[in-house]
Amino acid sequence: MNKKYLFGMALMASMTFFACSTDSLTVNVAGPDSGQVAEADQVISLQVFNGGDGLTTRAGRPLYGAEAKHSIEKVKLWICSNTNNEVVYVKEYTDWQTNGSVEDYHNGRQTELKLTGDDRLKNGSYTIYAVGYHTTSDYDLTQIEAIAKSTSDAKVTYTPNTVLAKTTGKETTHGEEIFAGSVELTVTEEKGFEQAVVLNRQVAGAFVYVKDIPYMNGASRYLRLVASNQNKKLVLGQFANTDLVENGDANTAAKYVVNGTDATSAPYEICKIDLNNWFKTLVDHNDDGLIDATIDDTPDDGTYPAQGNNWKNPYKESNPSSYPTFRRGSVFGGEFIIPFARTGAQTLRLQLTDASGQELLSWNINLPATDLQITKGKNVTYWGLDATTEWDWLSFAQAEDKNSYSLVRNHLYGVGNRTMDNPGFTPDPDDPDKEPVDPVDPDDPSDPDPEDPDPTDPDNPNPDPDIDEPESLDNKQVLILQVNDNWEIIHDMELD
Repeated sequence: MNKKYLFGMALMASMTFFACSTDSLTVNVAGPDSGQVAEADQVISLQVFNGGDGLTTRAGRPLYGAEAKHSIEKVKLWICSNTNNEVVYVKEYTDWQTNGSVEDYHNGRQTELKLTGDDRLKNGSYTIYAVGYHTTSDYDLTQIEAIAKSTSDAKVTYTPNTVLAKTTGKETTHGEEIFAGSVELTVTEEKGFEQAVVLNRQVAGAFVYVKDIPYMNGASRYLRLVASNQNKKLVLGQFANTDLVENGDANTAAKYVVNGTDATSAPYEICKIDLNNWFKTLVDHNDDGLIDATIDDTPDDGTYPAQGNNWKNPYKESNPSSYPTFRRGSVFGGEFIIPFARTGAQTLRLQLTDASGQELLSWNINLPATDLQITKGKNVTYWGLDATTEWDWLSFAQAEDKNSYSLVRNHLYGVGNRTMDNPGFTPDPDDPDKEPVDPVDPDDPSDPDPEDPDPTDPDNPNPDPDIDEPESLDNKQVLILQVNDNWEIIHDMELD
């Protein structure tokens, strides 16, 4: 059955709309053409597709890379009449991951529900809305959870483009994954119908995955990913209307939507990487100008740590039983963020600072000139004030450029190649059932240096650079950004 991405999301009058998950959620309305239901049946199939520094616990899932996955707990669906926006049907799943009626589907989860009795839709035009979110969201979900079916005593309506604010105390936190979608359909009561609505990610993502960190005479302490703009609220509307078949596929149907609002002019620190979390000691024993990932020998005066590995995985230290793996010598930081529009200034920069925050080095993070966000021209839609000072969806008069660009919804902007949260080692091609080896455990004798495989274990392969390859900061002036995970586009960006 073909899925149809029609994102015309709106929010109920005086109600706030938020959701949190990780990929795309599809609502299929099966009909007689599917061969699965009777001619007059009205069946809705819900399908969820798997498309920070992350060292602290927060709502939703942390961003470790571009992997397609989701972890939402709740899915809510409601149907509105297009005549008067009245809510005529509501269905909620509070345990999406464990509900017995929800089953695995491709790389996600799905369930079906049949409209029967008084729930059947009468003749007319309707819009189906659905949202997937976490129960511990940073956003105030009070009003979306209050959406209910209209009764003879209480008419409930729903209107578009509702602005989502964060709960008190969470105003300074980063964005959080939220999925939402809608589809319009016309119902002839004596017939069934077949339609689909897909819920896609409503936030953007940004990460840096780098290696070869400059030592700077021992002054290096932090790497900061900073942006020229920040939005603090999210607007639900202008949803995509095409099924994204491939994760990160640069197809012409991708949409470029800035659905954030309430901007602040101060530079926005997306993530701050403490190098002390990734290296046992910040040293340059071999005098190559870079922080050592390994130590070749031990000085007599004990100035440096013991010979061998000088790198550590902070995620493993905080949770040894379950953690993402990284290349030895690398550092990582990333967050989901509310989309924001370009300002004319350099959009993203990577800064190397000392312990006081003084900048030592910096790199501009650019989109390549061939990136579709640039070459498609005047293609970015944003929420703003029109000439009559009314809020509406507008389009920029000028195209994006490689230095000044918007961070748009459902696009992941990444420096370095990281397509999996936990890449480990690639499986042994001669033994596909063999468990991959953790590539970051210096106490594991079967764990080779990613750049120098253990000659005593030739069947143990290195991490695959197509899956996991940090960007080098050694004499680099350009970083690379990518979009992935049934994110609509992968932006391959450059350091300048």
